Amino acid sequence: MTNVRTTGTGHLAGRGAVLRHLIRLTWRTDRTMTLLLTALMLSQTAAVALTGLSQRWLVDSVGLDAFAGVVAAVAAGAAGYALTAACGRVQANILIDLSDRVDVKINEEVLTSIATIPAIDHLETPEYLNRLGVLRRGTRALSASAWRLADACATVTSVVISVWLLMDVSPLMGLLALLTLPPLWTGHRAQAVLREARDAGAEHQRLERALHELCVDAGTSQEARITGAGPVLDEEADRAWTASVRTLYSADLVASCWRLAGWACFTASYLGALALVLHLVLQGSATLGDLMLALTLGSRLRSQVRITVDSLGKVSEAGQALTHYLWLRAYAQDSARPGATAPHTLTDGIRLEKVSFTYPGADGPALSDIDLTLRPGTTVALVGDNGAGKSTLVNLLTGMHEPTGGIMTVDGIASAGLSPESWRDRCTGAFQDFVAFELPVRESVAIGAPGDSTAPPDTVADALRRAGADRFVAALPDGSATQLGRVHGGVELSRGQWQRIALARAFVRRDAALMVLDEPTAALDPQAEHDLYERFTHETEGRGDGISLLVTHRFSTVYMADHIVVLEKGRVIEQGAHDVLMERRGRYWKLYTTQARGYALSEAEQTEDR
Repeated sequence: MTNVRTTGTGHLAGRGAVLRHLIRLTWRTDRTMTLLLTALMLSQTAAVALTGLSQRWLVDSVGLDAFAGVVAAVAAGAAGYALTAACGRVQANILIDLSDRVDVKINEEVLTSIATIPAIDHLETPEYLNRLGVLRRGTRALSASAWRLADACATVTSVVISVWLLMDVSPLMGLLALLTLPPLWTGHRAQAVLREARDAGAEHQRLERALHELCVDAGTSQEARITGAGPVLDEEADRAWTASVRTLYSADLVASCWRLAGWACFTASYLGALALVLHLVLQGSATLGDLMLALTLGSRLRSQVRITVDSLGKVSEAGQALTHYLWLRAYAQDSARPGATAPHTLTDGIRLEKVSFTYPGADGPALSDIDLTLRPGTTVALVGDNGAGKSTLVNLLTGMHEPTGGIMTVDGIASAGLSPESWRDRCTGAFQDFVAFELPVRESVAIGAPGDSTAPPDTVADALRRAGADRFVAALPDGSATQLGRVHGGVELSRGQWQRIALARAFVRRDAALMVLDEPTAALDPQAEHDLYERFTHETEGRGDGISLLVTHRFSTVYMADHIVVLEKGRVIEQGAHDVLMERRGRYWKLYTTQARGYALSEAEQTEDR
């Protein structure tokens, strides 16, 4: 796993770079509002001091019977109040608006980074998913973090000015600056406790959302209702939520104790400072105006410290998201590689030599010592029991994972040296867990074209024909222009029809170097699957430069492949042509004859019933 916490200096530099990036992002979002917000923050720095001074001038001017001084004091007090009240409200509204708009841009950056990382480890590993979950929930705090930090700095400056004015009453009042330290330190400790609790509860929160989504998602709620699993899922989700809340509640309690201790120290010291000023007034060393200044600035000091603690708390909360944002940027940067352009035409094919792969955090490898050659112009079938490693091998071949051992080459070029984007543009595929893109039929198929291009209508029509979807598409209300998906007011297809659309999407790339069909016909009946594979195999014969990889449990289609690979427990235990493997009477022969016997028995029973 990429770790951004290698050194303190590097981590701080990374944080500084991200904060500068956020400032630039805010500036690009709205320059006028950024300048206005900066001006308002600076005005708030002087407002508190102006208010306190005006009250001292007012009291002293009344005592001296100086009318002009009273008028000036009132004017200064009114100006200070206007800056504090009116400008403060405008500042808050602008901050909310800017933060909302910057939040949209940050989310766009995060989602783009997640979606463009070549491999998919970050989408499969729990620790990575927890990080991404905390980051997605923290983008709002991250969008305002630069302003929160600026607000804290402005408030600290205001505190310094207030303390400087109080020192005019007595140098001992300068000790009030020390009053800010206990709340700030205990506030920092409280945020550290909360930050650890949010990270600790991320797994439970992610589990709760996933379980509850099973009950409300259209694709899974039907089974949940029929099987009566809804209450069980809800109970498990509640248990996960309770565990998360318990963690956060305990952290809140500890954090509250830290904050209470800090503010208790502040209050006790503040009361002592007021007693000192009162003593000076009684001795004649200070005026009633000085006492009023101490009361005003002292009370404001508490407010300023509270604002500083809150702002730093928001910065700390954003810092948690910032840590995960830095991790994501580093992970994306480490994963990105320019690499060589994938060959447009394969001559040597794809070779795997002693290839192994272990999932992050797994105890053992999913694939071990794979030696395999996929030659151009051939159809290769991949068979094996569930958990044998077929899907993992497919992910390696398509660049979704990189081997953790051994080497994989494409026309002699190591996969690690290929541009991931270039190789993906040379691959296509259809999978058992296909995506039902609820778009017009033509668009749902055309997006299978490589890169950012879109397939032309004649290519889409040909792909629909090859997938056996042309007839039912022609019968739709608007043909290939028909909107799909009931949720969007379109036509809802059967699962088998959706699967044919997914197949057509894969068939759009006729010149693909590697075409993977990973259980793509699971929703079709055996005869329909056989007919489709037979048509597909016939059309790919003689293509010469492309490799077709079939992954299926139905051996009635496997025998048509040029080369058959048998996987078991992550290893290749047999490979060769159908006839060769049948003569060996090994694992393939056993799987094939068992399934053939089952089909023959089923047909005999159906004939007897008729």
